[in-house]
Amino acid sequence: MLMAGKSTLEVLVKDTNNEFIFLVLAVLFGSYCMIGGLRTTFYISYINTALTFISLSVYVLYSVYYPPEEKKAHTSFEAFYNAAVCVEGPDGNSGNSLATFQSKSGIVLGVVLLFMATSISVTDQANWQSLIAAKPSKSVVGFFLAAYFWFLVETVLAITTTMTYLSLSMANSTHVLSAIEIDNG
Repeated sequence: MLMAGKSTLEVLVKDTNNEFIFLVLAVLFGSYCMIGGLRTTFYISYINTALTFISLSVYVLYSVYYPPEEKKAHTSFEAFYNAAVCVEGPDGNSGNSLATFQSKSGIVLGVVLLFMATSISVTDQANWQSLIAAKPSKSVVGFFLAAYFWFLVETVLAITTTMTYLSLSMANSTHVLSAIEIDNG
């Protein structure tokens, strides 16, 4: 989580060094834990979860369902469909098409994401802190719900950003990013 926060701050603030980023994160996390203890971590957890789902919902609604006129050519359902039909998919997909669910790599990705989401929710310290204060029957349900919701968040973001990238690449008749830039994230 610290690395994700570090990456976010590096994107937001140009030419920031690592020491400053980790100092800011330590002060933020440490201050609310020191002041409020376990109760504050519950509130922060609820607020962060709400902000994540609200941000994701706004992102998907703004980019796919209600895009501005100048972006509709790249982010509407029609653009996604055209990109999925026109761009050649990887080997192993049915007919080398992106507009299919029949692919070995898609099944492998789904299984890997499901296990990854489950392991993230099981090993997350915030979940363990919340489960200590909860009833055991609620804890088990909470673990599974957290895993499935995290699975949905990753999948929605991956599909939306990938299809937007493919429609932009199709409009430019070439990839927008180089292979090195794609590998670097």
